[in-house]
Amino acid sequence: MFFVALAQGGSVVLAQYIGADDRKNGEKSLKANLQIVVCIGLVFMLAMLLFKNQFVMLFFGGAEKDVLSVSLDYFSITAMSYPFVALYYGANSLFRVMGNSRITFVSSVIMMLINLVLKYIFIFQMDMGVMGAGLSTLIAMAVIGIILTFRLMSHDNKISLVKPLKPEFDRKMSLRILKVSVPNGIEQGMFQLGALILAGLVSGLGKDAINADQIARNLSPLVHGISAGFNALILTVVGQCIGANDYPEAVRYKKHIIKMNRLFVGAMAIVFIPLTKPLVSIFGVSADAETSAIQILVFYTLGSCMFYPTSFATPSALRGAGDTRFVMIVSASSMFAFRIGMAYLLVYIFHIGVMAIWIAMVSDWVVRSIIFELRFRHGKWQQKKVI
Repeated sequence: MFFVALAQGGSVVLAQYIGADDRKNGEKSLKANLQIVVCIGLVFMLAMLLFKNQFVMLFFGGAEKDVLSVSLDYFSITAMSYPFVALYYGANSLFRVMGNSRITFVSSVIMMLINLVLKYIFIFQMDMGVMGAGLSTLIAMAVIGIILTFRLMSHDNKISLVKPLKPEFDRKMSLRILKVSVPNGIEQGMFQLGALILAGLVSGLGKDAINADQIARNLSPLVHGISAGFNALILTVVGQCIGANDYPEAVRYKKHIIKMNRLFVGAMAIVFIPLTKPLVSIFGVSADAETSAIQILVFYTLGSCMFYPTSFATPSALRGAGDTRFVMIVSASSMFAFRIGMAYLLVYIFHIGVMAIWIAMVSDWVVRSIIFELRFRHGKWQQKKVI
């Protein structure tokens, strides 16, 4: 998720140059964006390889020797994939900004197919076990990342990648990109930390609570999955409007995209709620866990209809304008205060159980929606300058 956030942040700069019809600087920003995400991927890879023993012992120190040995091997292979993961997500974000979502879809499908085929060969035919699982992901990411890089060089693109192997460092361009992408990356890092804290909270609520929570987390993306596409769309469209210095159009498109987002989430909710019980029953858990999972999913679906679009699409619009620092501060503050703080309060003081985690999540969305909508309506984001 960190690399996705980093790539999305950097793509804001390209979106604004496309809006400004500045191909020369667009090419510079595209190249600089790829260089930055890959370099950060290399830094992460080296750090993980150098300190793999410490990381594995920190999280799995109580495991048996054989498990630790396998974990170290898998950790090493996973670490080696980081530069290619960064390249893959970086290239995909750039294609989305240029309006070519077909390539991102096709590349994702091909990557998954390569991964699955190699997993079958390495695990079941060559008996490589966990090593095979890690190696298949590494190869799939590397192949697709390299293919996407070559595809970025095509002159059919709105903006092309020029001389990718020639080392160039544009300090001003890199600072513009980092100014937008780093807050976005930190925000996602805080979100992952929050998810780990909440996972620890759920683990102390018993087996039925854990099962109900996992079922809900597996099925909930069916409700809001389409919204992720609208988040990427609104970032691109608003970014291009800002680049063209057309703020009224940015406001108009933002309102229109939010309405479309609400319609799609509402339609998914109408389809999903009647299917909740049959879908949950597939997991074969206890009656208590099944009942809790159904209650969570119905509550989550209704909350998504009301607050998910403004909680996630509106901050994406602000990111498109370059207002990423404000979004980062509000998102992190709201998460720790409401998603985590309220969850602990509801669990330990009011003894609500696993439903408390999801009530706290929706309360976080409510707060985010109010603050981000007020920020957008007051227009302070229009004072932000990226290019």
